[in-house]
Amino acid sequence: MILPLKYSDRTENAAVLSQEMGRAGKALLEQATVLVPVPMYRGKLRRRRYNQAALLAHGLARRNKVPALLDGLERRRATRALARLSPKERYAEIADTIVVRPGREKRIAGQAVLLVDDVLTTGATASVCADALLKAGALSVDILVAARTGKGDERDVPYPEE
Repeated sequence: MILPLKYSDRTENAAVLSQEMGRAGKALLEQATVLVPVPMYRGKLRRRRYNQAALLAHGLARRNKVPALLDGLERRRATRALARLSPKERYAEIADTIVVRPGREKRIAGQAVLLVDDVLTTGATASVCADALLKAGALSVDILVAARTGKGDERDVPYPEE
């Protein structure tokens, strides 16, 4: 369900995935005061037309009555596709690319943030996002994802490169 959502415009899958994420992450959602999706670079967002993490965060927010700040983070530059990179290469590629969007700091400060994404592989992207949120004054940052993969699981995906 995740790969078609991510690569094949199957946005309806976000509803089912966010429902299951809500069940699995019930305790995290009860503690969260705001949901923030992992951002997508604006060029990729224009091409894809949606951010799958934002769709998941929106579904979670609606079902669980937790506010979502869908544009709380931004990617300052494009990165190469991370799927075929080692953990060390992923972190080097993503480091310093994600920041709290200017003007959103007040909505992050003092909050128990639940970072939302589709897939967690090495944790490099989540780590950079969490650092940015904590730097902006978040009280805490937890992460809720639709799937956790091993380091090689994404390498042979039969979907187009991003």
